[in-house]
Amino acid sequence: MDHFRDSRPGLFYLNDDKFLQPAHPRSEVPPFLRFAAQHGVALDLWRDDGAPARELVSAARLDWPVMRREVIIPAGPGLATDTEARHYKALVRSDTQHVMSVVTNAYSVAENQWVAKATESFASRIERRAPMIAAVGFGREGERTLFAARVFSEGNRAVCLLAYNTHGGEGALRFQLVEVDRTTGVTYVLDSRQASLMFPHVGDVTDRLEQRSRPPGPNRETFVERYLAETQPLWERLSETLWTPRHTNALIRDLWGDTPDSRVGSSQLLVQGVDPVKARHPGHHLPSRMEGLSDASSAYHAICDWIDYHSEACERGDFTKDRDERLALGAGSKYKRDAWRWILSNT
Repeated sequence: MDHFRDSRPGLFYLNDDKFLQPAHPRSEVPPFLRFAAQHGVALDLWRDDGAPARELVSAARLDWPVMRREVIIPAGPGLATDTEARHYKALVRSDTQHVMSVVTNAYSVAENQWVAKATESFASRIERRAPMIAAVGFGREGERTLFAARVFSEGNRAVCLLAYNTHGGEGALRFQLVEVDRTTGVTYVLDSRQASLMFPHVGDVTDRLEQRSRPPGPNRETFVERYLAETQPLWERLSETLWTPRHTNALIRDLWGDTPDSRVGSSQLLVQGVDPVKARHPGHHLPSRMEGLSDASSAYHAICDWIDYHSEACERGDFTKDRDERLALGAGSKYKRDAWRWILSNT
């Protein structure tokens, strides 16, 4: 049997419901809110007012501090007495007393409350109402967290801020700006240097979160304001930029390579087989879905719609069965960023 990551390489070919989890029915609720509602707390992006960070953290039962405890290696063959691993600490949930991970002494914790508060501060710079709309903990011991806030919404469009954190494990604390279309339920991830912000788990994380989310001095802009100033004119430009079938074919080739021939066997045979994987390549399906599009903005919408609703929502090495979780955690975001960059550079 193929290894999981070999049989599901995250190419985002056409979703095959016979073997994979079916795509979620089209909804105005984006995947990150569907995932949060299932495992934590989520508010309505389009109708509800947000909540203060403290209330949402408490409602999602994430209001526990992280405790650092010594790591003791029990006596055994080669070790005469119980011995402390001096350069390591265990991160323990104070509510359940479960060990979430083991880290080096240099590792700095980003507490759930701090991350939620920083998310609230970043998002509330545009709209003064309470911005927080989701909080969820997940993972084997709840060591991973996702927070979401509404930066602003108008009509059928919203800009949201997602915050990803983990207590131990891999990766930095990351803030990611995304855009959501209410009419299609599609999430857009633009290729902008201002779209994300990361904090490694070293040093004084609390102070850096405070400084970046509440910058002092006359220039009080954060990455949120810079993102909006950069990307909103680009949306307007793309809506007025001509799109042709030639662009469609070139974009698909850049993202997924040449469209393979899905036929199997000699052309001289009366009956030919079909390679089931090659037949799912986007080159066989996306051109017809994008037929008739006349502007570059609509073309980008179509690519993101393919990722969210028609393709296989996984990445190489992804063992998660929950499709909404995969999308909520950024599966397919690289294709969306690459598509945005290609469209800007080639139209």
